[in-house]
Amino acid sequence: MNSINKKRFMAIFIGVVMLASVAEVALLRNNQNQGTEPEQLPNVVNRKLTITEMRSVLMSSRAIIEYFHNESCSDCAAKEALYQEFANSDNFEGYVVVSYGAYNETSDWLLDLTGTQKDLTNITTQAGLKSLFCDTDIATLKPNVCLLDSM
Repeated sequence: MNSINKKRFMAIFIGVVMLASVAEVALLRNNQNQGTEPEQLPNVVNRKLTITEMRSVLMSSRAIIEYFHNESCSDCAAKEALYQEFANSDNFEGYVVVSYGAYNETSDWLLDLTGTQKDLTNITTQAGLKSLFCDTDIATLKPNVCLLDSM
């Protein structure tokens, strides 16, 4: 091979390598983006959340209200309705996910994105729940109603 053919071959080889590296970066970037979208759960679920679901909710800056009670509880339906109404209200929809149900264990708390749990056992009204949720100690995105109340 003469010198010109060698140079031409090297130029084509370098061009192919550059195109292949661009294609590889595009493919890797596309694969990284797949599966990283947070799972969109409904505002209210009648079951325990999995660890993956909890992580997804918290990573999307929403809070979790977890309310589990014994099957024999007679007053618990009212508290479930309170939490469901709160999560589905125009002011708080998309800011909180409620996980509830009848299990052998009991829990009644709000979990924010830092993992801090706030006890909800004494909360019995929408106003009380709103006041606690809008508290500055809760690390989550705040709806406009919280910002307006702080002014």
